Amino acid sequence: MWSSIKNMLGGRFLVRDRSILIAGMGGQGIVFASTVLAQALYRQGYYVSQLQSYGAEVRGGAVIAWVVYSNKPITCPFIDEYDVIVILHQNGYKECIKKGFKGNYVIVDEDLVPKPPPNSTTLPMNREAERHGCRGLVNIVALGVLSKLGYVDETSLKEVLSTMKNAEMNLKAFKIGLNLIS
Repeated sequence: MWSSIKNMLGGRFLVRDRSILIAGMGGQGIVFASTVLAQALYRQGYYVSQLQSYGAEVRGGAVIAWVVYSNKPITCPFIDEYDVIVILHQNGYKECIKKGFKGNYVIVDEDLVPKPPPNSTTLPMNREAERHGCRGLVNIVALGVLSKLGYVDETSLKEVLSTMKNAEMNLKAFKIGLNLIS
């Protein structure tokens, strides 16, 4: 039924604000991924708020970035329960636990998060990125996964990625993420 309603209204009908959190380690492009995600959702016609939190370390420290989007203006982007959380490194997972964040659906990189949360979906995002020559682009692979799961429109993400530096490699990594979900 949800897909029928979504298709009927061009994919822009939301009953409530939606939210996506991406957690990882400094140097993984977590903030970049959330910015691309926010731009794609904005292109789809949503109101969007994108925020991030990270420590003083440039590389290696925990990084969390989140996007809240809605049909109506967003009154408060600060939340602690997300529709989906994507965890790309153990450091990010530890930070989510420390801050008490919860996700209705949790996606975890199975190689970079050795002790994933219970009931999470584990995917070899980093391994597949490296196997296909996209080392360091696990963040963009994750965007492909989110798109395949229906959280953001594939065309909108491709449009945003095609305007970025290293567009060809980013689009290749994005396709890897799309193909991880059957």
